Amino acid sequence: MAITFTWSVKDMHKVTTTGAVYRVDWKCIGIDEDTETTHSRSGEYMHKKTFTESYTIEGSSTTLKEDDSNKNVIPELTTTRNVTKNTIPDHTASGFKAYADLTEADVLGWIKGNGEGARIEALITKSINNKIASKANSNGVPW
Repeated sequence: MAITFTWSVKDMHKVTTTGAVYRVDWKCIGIDEDTETTHSRSGEYMHKKTFTESYTIEGSSTTLKEDDSNKNVIPELTTTRNVTKNTIPDHTASGFKAYADLTEADVLGWIKGNGEGARIEALITKSINNKIASKANSNGVPW
């Protein structure tokens, strides 16, 4: 049993003035070559950027008794975290490729990057295998 996958770009959303593509609508179809069982998934790719963000948690103090000897003090804490947000690509950045210069292979590379392509193909494979397994069982009478 071999499953063939066909990826396609259905639509792209861009900033007209810069040619920066920030959203892609895609579809992936899988077909089992032996049984011709199919399954597909569609989705959207959004251009993302990871930022380091600093934030402060304010301190506090609480007096547990009327005298200050049992004052509970929580210090102020400043920390950082990585946050990923949808963004519009920077058209002035090195390596930027504008809408007019993109190929379908370029865009599919974005979509399938970071293991997302393998994850989608695994989901489609699982669905196809489930469909095939359900066909292997039947009921009824032979006459």
